[in-house]
Amino acid sequence: MPAFYDKPAMFANFTTQDNNLYNKLPFYLVKNEVKHFPTWNVFEQLLEDVRWVPNEGDVMKGVTPQRSPVGRALFFPNPITTLPNKDIYQVTESAETAIVYKHRYESFQFNFVPNFDVFWKDYLAFNDKDIVDKIAVSNNQFLETQMWFSAANVYIAGVGIQTGCPTGQGNIPLNAPNSKTAAWLTGIAQQVQSNLSLRDVYNAVLSLQEDFAAPPFEGARNMPMDNEGLKGKYVVVTSTEAWMNWTFDPDVLNKLNGLAPCDLNLLFNDFKGLLFGTTTVKLHRYPIRFNIVNVNDPSGNLLYASGTPIPPEIYDATDNKWKPNPYYTSLLTAPFEIAWALGASFGKSIKVGPPPKEFATRNMSAEKFYSLRWNGEVQLTDQVLISYPDGSLDLNPYGEQLKFISQCTHGYLPGERRYGFPIVFARRRPSKIAN
Repeated sequence: MPAFYDKPAMFANFTTQDNNLYNKLPFYLVKNEVKHFPTWNVFEQLLEDVRWVPNEGDVMKGVTPQRSPVGRALFFPNPITTLPNKDIYQVTESAETAIVYKHRYESFQFNFVPNFDVFWKDYLAFNDKDIVDKIAVSNNQFLETQMWFSAANVYIAGVGIQTGCPTGQGNIPLNAPNSKTAAWLTGIAQQVQSNLSLRDVYNAVLSLQEDFAAPPFEGARNMPMDNEGLKGKYVVVTSTEAWMNWTFDPDVLNKLNGLAPCDLNLLFNDFKGLLFGTTTVKLHRYPIRFNIVNVNDPSGNLLYASGTPIPPEIYDATDNKWKPNPYYTSLLTAPFEIAWALGASFGKSIKVGPPPKEFATRNMSAEKFYSLRWNGEVQLTDQVLISYPDGSLDLNPYGEQLKFISQCTHGYLPGERRYGFPIVFARRRPSKIAN
């Protein structure tokens, strides 16, 4: 395997990159430049920022002022000739708490010898870029994970909103009490009656606006310019598969009685389409997909339990290439997917800032005095241990081994939970033969 996930800090400290994974001289090789599918940090753009305050403990409390409600439908003041009545308003506040998480990202160790015989001369730079990309993907997955477990409402395709959903913090086995467990998700998916139709999107956004009073977005973060197509709009985050399926949606084909006009050709930067004049769509490269029964390999061995999200990509050892996971792409083994309907202020991405100054600066002239980095910066270091064939260890005094390291903090603070919700739907693709 070329990658390992969620391993302890002391795992594989002496593992050296397999030099035989690379094509070497004397064979002539032209390195294939493969254009990877663009990986966007989807949810980071749609969440607000909140900065962690140093020296205030390990739990952040976010306090949101709450205006007084509109408590009547009809208004009857007293005549001017009588004693008037009066309204008394009281503002309150709601609170959410959050903690910050930390994760490390590393490469295998590199030895200087391959520089003499590996024809791929920039493989170190390629490894650097690969770690940077994976940090972006991981942060996006972290935010969606936190959004999923904190969402108080879930929209079930073909059914509607289910309120009062569990909001407890989840865990890796997906069995934490009072959380959206694998069993709970399986039960929700069994109620699904349709794919992500335009009618479901219409009703979901209608619920955002009417039932939950969610405000629309007024722009997007982390973009080179204000996204004009997002202003005053709600956002649906979904897969390319679901978005392209709308071309054949019955409400598009039935223009007489359907939901037209829906301009699926408009492009606002990486936001696609304008639906009903109220909603834009953002494509999600790695949406959550799962099954409501166990998924086994051809030998009958359990691969993914019911209600467990399926990884989107795999490594194929037969040709040393990464590939889309066929269990993830198949409608049979991953028949369900999760999209999002979002208004503004649904949640906030926590920015931790630099570590304490004593750890973040180099106050000594010694070359080996390293500063603590935790904001995702990738460093190339020779501070590694070497394992010799006789089992002895060394401190790499000659600098023949190098390794990429990175440490990143991740944080999410729920905002107004009713301002967004996941949509659980059944996947489908258009028929290959027109009716």
